[in-house]
Amino acid sequence: MPLLLSGAALGAMAPAVAHAQSTDPAASADTSKPAPQGDSLDDIVVTANRSGAESLQKVPMAIAVINVDEITKGGQGNLADIAKFTPSLSITEGAPGYQKFNMRGLSTGGYASSDTSDRSLVAVYLDDTPISVQGQTPDLKVYDLERVEVLRGPQGTLYGAGSMAGTVRFVTAKPDLTSTFGNVEVGAMATEGGEMSYNGRGMINLPLSDTLAIRGNFYVARDGGWIDNIGRRNRKDANRNNTYQGRVALRWTPDPKLTVDASMTYEYSRAMGLNVAFSGFDKKTILTNGPEGTDDRFRLYTLGADYDAGFAHVIVTGAYTDRAIGFDASVEPQIGYFFQDYGSGLPISNTTYPLFQAPTSYDKNIALKLPAELYQIDQKLKDYMLEGRLVSKPGGPVSWTVGVYYEKQKRHLRQDIPTPGFDKLSYMNYFYGPFAVPGGQYNSQTVDAAFQPDDIFSGLQDVDERQIAAYADGTWHVTKKLSLTAGIRYFDFKESYYLFEGGVYGVVDHVPLTTNARLKSTGVNPRGNISYQVNDDFMIYGEVAKGFRYGGGNQPVPLGSTGIAGQCTQNLAAYGYSSAPLTFGPDKLWNYTIGEKAKLANGRITFNASAYYIDWSDVQTRLRLNCSYFFTDNKGKITSKGIELETMIKATPELTFQLSGSYNDSRAKGDIPTVGAFDGDRTPYYPQWTGSAQIFYDRNVGNGSLHLQAGYQYQSSQNTTFNNFTTALVAGKLVATGPSQTFAVIPESNNVSAAITYDIGKFEFGLYGNNLVDGVGITNVSRATYYQVYQPGSRINVARPRTIGIRAKVKL
Repeated sequence: MPLLLSGAALGAMAPAVAHAQSTDPAASADTSKPAPQGDSLDDIVVTANRSGAESLQKVPMAIAVINVDEITKGGQGNLADIAKFTPSLSITEGAPGYQKFNMRGLSTGGYASSDTSDRSLVAVYLDDTPISVQGQTPDLKVYDLERVEVLRGPQGTLYGAGSMAGTVRFVTAKPDLTSTFGNVEVGAMATEGGEMSYNGRGMINLPLSDTLAIRGNFYVARDGGWIDNIGRRNRKDANRNNTYQGRVALRWTPDPKLTVDASMTYEYSRAMGLNVAFSGFDKKTILTNGPEGTDDRFRLYTLGADYDAGFAHVIVTGAYTDRAIGFDASVEPQIGYFFQDYGSGLPISNTTYPLFQAPTSYDKNIALKLPAELYQIDQKLKDYMLEGRLVSKPGGPVSWTVGVYYEKQKRHLRQDIPTPGFDKLSYMNYFYGPFAVPGGQYNSQTVDAAFQPDDIFSGLQDVDERQIAAYADGTWHVTKKLSLTAGIRYFDFKESYYLFEGGVYGVVDHVPLTTNARLKSTGVNPRGNISYQVNDDFMIYGEVAKGFRYGGGNQPVPLGSTGIAGQCTQNLAAYGYSSAPLTFGPDKLWNYTIGEKAKLANGRITFNASAYYIDWSDVQTRLRLNCSYFFTDNKGKITSKGIELETMIKATPELTFQLSGSYNDSRAKGDIPTVGAFDGDRTPYYPQWTGSAQIFYDRNVGNGSLHLQAGYQYQSSQNTTFNNFTTALVAGKLVATGPSQTFAVIPESNNVSAAITYDIGKFEFGLYGNNLVDGVGITNVSRATYYQVYQPGSRINVARPRTIGIRAKVKL
């Protein structure tokens, strides 16, 4: 494959991407041949504006393009890896298929896997199809792609509501009508302290006729685990993961003016554990008494056509997504208090309540006695999308794009926490029983409407939403140097939301909680851009754009005078609420960017810089009450400002350097009581500094070519909440009441990687290493609160330790 530049990264060695057979933004060229070397950096073509191919250095936007070939040679390619190669993008990964994208400091906290109303701030697209789900974007491997484009800043005009911070586009390689080619690759890698990993992948392109071609690829892998479970689950390397992925694409050109593309993408991953350990043990050990893991089955079907109508291209795209997501955790420390002695005087027993005396500190023997709390979330998502747009022909004084968009999505979430033995062991609990039921035996199903006996929580959420949008975007080339761009998008959104909660955690006085909510919103989102081409090698630009995302329905909060309901009522009153809002509305922001793009030293250096200021208002913030319930409301303002720098240097025909970095200062503008933020507090889950340095060396050796690469990526530390305080409203003013039980610091990361590849004719061999100095360790921290006596420290997400791998590739 050719080396496909990273807009500020890795691209010095990449050849220009050929123009497609049509102006279809997704069209591609043959990517099977090696790249030539030269004295200057090659041009890179992007389709981020969805109006045809353009030179990256001529697009007046902050864009980076990830080099797919270099990621593959470096033994990387997971979704989270793309954040290492572009400034201002941060990805928090909890397990395969569970990632949260943050960009330009726009974040208010972590995500809740059970919250279907949590909206994405960064849109992820596969070609023209949105595939992102907040916290649960499918982990499609970065393979057989032309490039990955990262667009920073609001993209609401062309990419819709979920792109208020930015957009990530995976641009797939399309079938080639002119030649047959392909490849097969196998690899193996060893992880320090873990088990071996293996993978295989392949691609084939076949012209079936002069007008029809097919392209297929597959990826199969077993990623070895490195975290040991020493609980009753008792698994070594418990977090291994299996992945199966494939894609088949057809391209048909029955007429020179018409191109039809169809594709089917399939991905299935099954993780046998989570990338989680307990900080009280070490970075590679956890204790659970039940299974943990994730599974994700993703199927995407697309059909599109591009017709040259003379005055413009008519482009129509349809897509259907069918996805099933599963998440399992064993979080029995959170229910330990059900089984401890409350001074009842009953004897300690292994089969009846109480199981143990109330502990004063963590005791592994007690942890092993706890019934397995099998926290389960299963989701089914079906999405239908249809888009049509007209794209003007290039070359005139005015270029434009107009389009309409329709999407309908149905999402069904089933949450369940079966806990074997719970009914028998807890019915005499001092706080929760005993219950006056026939036989004196508590039954979760008959008493608290759980899905089954021995079930402490059962929940359903059904979300049915529909959006319609119309948009227009145009550029007036006032002179050869000055261009003005304006865009606007109108949207109409509707949602119906249903929720049911049963089990002891989901009822008030044994009555299940339910919610039926409907909401709708309409609005207009504009953008404007001005650019000035000082000369062929230097451009300056400025942009203002409005970003938005939709609202949603809230989970209920019980009201009452006693028990949990009484506590919730008091918590709500402390924040000025008589009840939790049934729904919450859209939030919005204005983003102001100035930037420049320059080529220096006769094209041997590129230097791109951008600076931004963001004013985010009516922020969707989640209020977590002490009674364990939560809801979202539009409260507070946040401002974010920062700079982004990217440069490439072609020092010699063989040697290329790449440097990039960003600084962000994102803070609460005024107090935000719902998240306990004081004026000036820095936003959580976002590093203030990021940096990346890459070096590449290519030369001919013997009958082949040698490629060397080495890299270093840095992220500064992140906080998990706005500050280290518990807070309360006193006389309408937010005050600190003590140290926070949830605040934690995610340490800085220092990733060192290297790879060597030798390409000889039809064969390619490689050796690589990642996280070579173990500088990437903890990637997230969840502190234990009321249940800390049953858990040895915090649950910490752990990155894969030092890994060394080999790969071999055969070109067909």
